[in-house]
Amino acid sequence: MHNMGSTIPHDSFDHFYRFIDYSYAFMLPNTNPIKATSVIHFEREVAQKVQQLALLLSLVEEVRDESDKAMVSATIREGKQFIKHVGSVRRAYTDPLQQSIKQWIAKEKELLAPVATAIERADGLIQQFNKQVGLRQQAAIKRIDKEEQQKQASEPANAELIAQEHEFKRQITVAQHSTEGVRNVWTFEIQNIANVPCEYLMLDEKKIRQAIRAGERHIPGLIIFQKQQTFYR
Repeated sequence: MHNMGSTIPHDSFDHFYRFIDYSYAFMLPNTNPIKATSVIHFEREVAQKVQQLALLLSLVEEVRDESDKAMVSATIREGKQFIKHVGSVRRAYTDPLQQSIKQWIAKEKELLAPVATAIERADGLIQQFNKQVGLRQQAAIKRIDKEEQQKQASEPANAELIAQEHEFKRQITVAQHSTEGVRNVWTFEIQNIANVPCEYLMLDEKKIRQAIRAGERHIPGLIIFQKQQTFYR
């Protein structure tokens, strides 16, 4: 190639391609149980190929003509195929494990369904009871507040003493109308999605790309355009 830090001989690429072919033969997916020795051997093979591929591509400093482009493109294409094949080898081992995990999760859910349903029902009864306690507490506090307002209006000279008595009554009322295991937690519900600030919204890029592939060219707030992309076939 022209104007490179180090010239890459064609035989280097030829050796790399033969190396790739040999490695693909070794890494053909299989369904045999994973063995430690196989994993170690696989890691060594991958590390060796990665090192050689990275070295070849690191030597490229400039693409000057179609010949350079073809040679570098071929190397990139082989590298992408290598990456894809390593992924297929990994999936040959991990996909059955993932499927087994999904089956176990489904079986776990099936086995625990009766107790989960019973817990949900019992929890609903607890929540109903807690709500009733809270309503009684609110009603009692409102009654005390109303009494204080009436006293403040009729006895303005004793405003400070009335306020102290009111606070004491409130504390007693809260204690009398409380229940164990209940605390207030902050949560939310959507009232109007249009008023939610954009920093709290997540853009659905997958849905946008699907729309663009389907022919959509105008989406408010977005610029849809074309850009060059190199394909290595």
